[in-house]
Amino acid sequence: MLAEQLRLPVPTQGERSRRLPATIAPMQPTAIDAPFDDPAYLFEPWWPGARALAFVERGSLRLQVAGLSDARAAFPELDELPSHLAEDGVVTDGALLVLDDHGRPDAELLRSRLAGAGRPGRPAYVASDLLWAGGQPVARRSFGVRRTWLEAILTPGDRFTVGRGYVGDGTLVAEALSSLGVEALSARRLDARHRAGAAGSAWLRAPVRALDPRPRPSLALLLRLPLEG
Repeated sequence: MLAEQLRLPVPTQGERSRRLPATIAPMQPTAIDAPFDDPAYLFEPWWPGARALAFVERGSLRLQVAGLSDARAAFPELDELPSHLAEDGVVTDGALLVLDDHGRPDAELLRSRLAGAGRPGRPAYVASDLLWAGGQPVARRSFGVRRTWLEAILTPGDRFTVGRGYVGDGTLVAEALSSLGVEALSARRLDARHRAGAAGSAWLRAPVRALDPRPRPSLALLLRLPLEG
């Protein structure tokens, strides 16, 4: 059944030669007041990094980051991304992080990179959505299908991964994130298509309020999310 959902229509001659767009207007989440539970949503951390769209075409990477004309120049280590993808003609949406020596996302190191002040830290990219695959747009597919597809074509590595999410249990995820000191929760509706601009109910951002200050968690810990035991 899943294979049938993921299968694209046979492309026409024009579609086979289609190039990726120069830019894509990203979907913008809707702020809400608090976490919630709903089986229609996938809940995951709000990754503490810069929003980035990764374009992979003919084996080359291009990064779209707000305010930067050539983000790839600041993150040359991410040029390995095409080798982690099972398809070409791909656009992913995700978060660009810079990790410190302990593997923790560090906002200051990220700002230094974005400002062009050298290349401190170790960059990483956490993908959360798939907008193009195989040289064709897939934004009209549901988020649940796009996310499953993304997990199928992106092989995780030291610098690249797909975020870990949980269906339905928003308050449980928020509790785990609170214990880690993470400030927000992402909630994406599984049956929603991607849309440019305001997301409406398709993508929500809820605050997570920690009861006391916590040290910054490592990326590896965030990907495990201690929800059990």
